[in-house]
Amino acid sequence: MIRLFSFCFVLFLAGSFNLVGQTTNKEAEDALAKGLKAYENNKVEAAIKLYTKAIKLDPDFAEAYYNRGEANAYQEKYPEALADYNKAIELNSKYSEAYYGRGNVYSDLEQYPEAIADFTKAIKLDSKNALFYNDRGYAYSALKKHAEAIKDYTKAIELDADDANSYYNNRGDAYSALKKFTEAVEDYTNAIKLDPKDSSAYSSRGDAYFELKKMPEAMADFNKAIKVDAKNAKAYSGRGVTYGMEGKNPEAFADFNKAIKLDPKDPRGYFGRGMVYFIQQKLPEAITEFNKAIEVDPNYPKAYGPRGAVNERQGKVTEALADYTKAIELDPQNAGAYIPRGIFYFKQNKHSEAIADCNNAIELDPTLPFAYGLRGDNYSKLKKFTEAISDFTKFIELDPNNSVKVYKMRGDAYFNQGKYPEAIPDYTKYLELDPKDAFTYFNRGNAYNFLKKNAEALADYTKTIELDPKYVDAYLQRGLVYFEQEKHAEAVADCNKIIELDPTLAIAYDVRGDAHFALKKFPEALADFTKAIELDPKDKGAYSDRGSVYSRLEKYAEAIADFTKAIELDPKDATNYDNRGKAYKALGKTKEAEEDFAKAKALEK
Repeated sequence: MIRLFSFCFVLFLAGSFNLVGQTTNKEAEDALAKGLKAYENNKVEAAIKLYTKAIKLDPDFAEAYYNRGEANAYQEKYPEALADYNKAIELNSKYSEAYYGRGNVYSDLEQYPEAIADFTKAIKLDSKNALFYNDRGYAYSALKKHAEAIKDYTKAIELDADDANSYYNNRGDAYSALKKFTEAVEDYTNAIKLDPKDSSAYSSRGDAYFELKKMPEAMADFNKAIKVDAKNAKAYSGRGVTYGMEGKNPEAFADFNKAIKLDPKDPRGYFGRGMVYFIQQKLPEAITEFNKAIEVDPNYPKAYGPRGAVNERQGKVTEALADYTKAIELDPQNAGAYIPRGIFYFKQNKHSEAIADCNNAIELDPTLPFAYGLRGDNYSKLKKFTEAISDFTKFIELDPNNSVKVYKMRGDAYFNQGKYPEAIPDYTKYLELDPKDAFTYFNRGNAYNFLKKNAEALADYTKTIELDPKYVDAYLQRGLVYFEQEKHAEAVADCNKIIELDPTLAIAYDVRGDAHFALKKFPEALADFTKAIELDPKDKGAYSDRGSVYSRLEKYAEAIADFTKAIELDPKDATNYDNRGKAYKALGKTKEAEEDFAKAKALEK
């Protein structure tokens, strides 16, 4: 950002403004003229003495106070400068240049509201002065009121289009702050047209191209900036970041080192070097660089987010959260600053807090795909699948080329809602892009299974097993489909594999027992149900099934014992009463049989 208050500008003011507060004292006038000449020759102390002499000769000489204020401001003697501007204004309330000068001192003191008030007063007195608008724009930008700043820079350009290099640069900076990088590029280009040797404009345009992901153009501008001015630290930092994006870490590191050497007080070089270390997983070195960037400029927001990420990886969750929060405090209008904290909250299972951060990001930038994806993921964790589906859909709409995993996430949300026809196309789209994901084949297989599309389900379960031969659940589900298709031998084979992989899984013995029973292999079935009960004594199905095997083997006493146990575990299952009644009947226990049949009939109503 360029504010046009400088030694040369003071001379310009003295030479071009309509001077007010003139004196009738010839000696005072001569002292002022000599002071201006001394100032022109950079003899600032001599000029101040001469201005003071003029004031002593004529204490009501407003112009002398004004020029002494300018000289004091140049030497950063701000209290003295303010006193002089105040006196000049007291003597002449229509002295626009004095308001302007005082406004610049307030800007230097970072008292921007006061600066804006003075620039506004100067503009009311002289609405044709481009510099007044430019410097008020600077103060607005410092307060992050970039829209107001743009209006002022635009007015400055309108008033002085032929000498608007700085105004274009400043407006470009304001557009960049608002993430309007296309407009920023246009302004920097106009600045370069007015001054083809403006190294700063090239580096700023390079930054804007970088944000637009136009890396060749960005690199060309950083190179041009360095060619024009080999001491442009910003250009080296920008080129370093671009090299980093290209994976050229040695070149990036060299540029960041150069930037730091040129300007050790610029945090960008340290930040960039920290990012290289971070990418290389050199976390201690990375955090040292981020600390240095923050030490150099505690208000540099970019360094806090990555430092938070390093702290998080090192298990320092309190420090990580503090850094993520600080990044937001320093740049609350930056949508991207909310995302790292949102991810942090997601990992901490603080899904409501994560959603709040995503809401802020989306409010600031409704085109930010990742914010929708992250919010959707949090909604899924809260089982708010309708909201999750809406967010995943928005992500896909905004960034279809990077939506591979989002199709899977939306498919899962549809699946969890029982919307299997909608889930299947999303799983299919994902698998087209990532055909090695066994879990998604398994999920799609389950969706087909729920829709009774057994052939498709079997194909997906088989593919899952092909990709992951130890996927126990895939064998189980395939075994169940085989059982439903009365392919009992195949079901037994899948259960054998499950038991080989995990001999403690009761359900595998249950299913294999059912298949053995269907194959009339009653001893094998009996052994399987007995093992299932041993592994899970509360498996009511295993008791019921074993009771059925005992009945087929005409071991009715044992059958009755198992059906009784099944009834204890689930007193509302009519089938067990009916089966126990049949066993009692086979033993000639008519009364007990009739009681069970009556109970079964009552439960079936």
